[in-house]
Amino acid sequence: MAYTGKKEREVNVEYERLREDLEAGTPRGAYVFYGEERYILTSCLQKLRDMIPAETAEFNHHRLDGRSLDPDQLSLSVDALPVFAQRTLIEVRDTDFSKLGEDVRRGVAEVLRDVPDYATVVFVCPEGVRPDWRSKSAQELSALLTKVDFQRRGEQELRRWVLRELGKEGKKITNEAADRFVLMTGGLLTNMRTELDKLIAYATDEAIGLRDVELLVTPVADARMWFFTDAVIARDADRAFYQLGEVLRMPDTDAYSVVYALASATRQLTVAGICLQNGVGQNDFMALAGVKSYTSAKNLMSAARRVPLKKSREAARLCCETILRLNSTSEDKLGAARELTARVLLLLGVKA
Repeated sequence: MAYTGKKEREVNVEYERLREDLEAGTPRGAYVFYGEERYILTSCLQKLRDMIPAETAEFNHHRLDGRSLDPDQLSLSVDALPVFAQRTLIEVRDTDFSKLGEDVRRGVAEVLRDVPDYATVVFVCPEGVRPDWRSKSAQELSALLTKVDFQRRGEQELRRWVLRELGKEGKKITNEAADRFVLMTGGLLTNMRTELDKLIAYATDEAIGLRDVELLVTPVADARMWFFTDAVIARDADRAFYQLGEVLRMPDTDAYSVVYALASATRQLTVAGICLQNGVGQNDFMALAGVKSYTSAKNLMSAARRVPLKKSREAARLCCETILRLNSTSEDKLGAARELTARVLLLLGVKA
């Protein structure tokens, strides 16, 4: 059967189960929370905390440090009976199971095999840490935990969130402005919440437009890089070099990241050209090229209609050759990045 590029939307089963548990007020015995979307993670953790009456939290909400986790201390907390309440919560922060010794992991697994009905244990991994279940003792733990991966939300879901939150404040936003807002904030709700509060506070009109977003929202590093590569793909030299300057002023951004971003963009442009030649639509192109943003996909498909496939292939090859050269020589990296930008623009055909 030929591959069509179509992909079913993946359902985060354990997250949906957690939501059902929280709504019903019947949490499970043991969870591990991890993933990029810290805003939702924190919200779910707070709902677990709220199940403990505030006046009894001192006795029924046990906080442990995952970096120095002691199975005996965990056992005492799990077995402690509720005081003037129905439930207890054991919250283990900064948990990285891979940094715990084999004996500790086995000891924790032994405790989790017999969690009382009134208790809930939740292990919270630090940002950027995902559990590693490869060792035998980690696999034993894995079987005893409800693993909840707080994944980054999809673009359409994020747009709906923006519309819903602005609606609560009596404000509206155009579709174009909502898409740009999601792009500029990086698609993580913690940052989106902060930037949305700025829009609500300082946008003077009821309807928020693209200009409001561009003036008030601080773009994340990935958004800055996208502005640069999008300008190159659009063959707009003035905008491309302006955005290149903005990118290079960001901390932790170097010439290598610019070259790799150009390589990725020209590769995706080439895939877009091949898709157009073969009658493949935008959604299938996104699956084939690994493009997650509808805005990026639309711009790439539009650019591929104007740029000959031969030229986009040459540009992608030039980027790969530059990467190989920079990895094997002591050439000036910044100069090479600027030169590559100019050569790619010339290959694609700079707009008059």
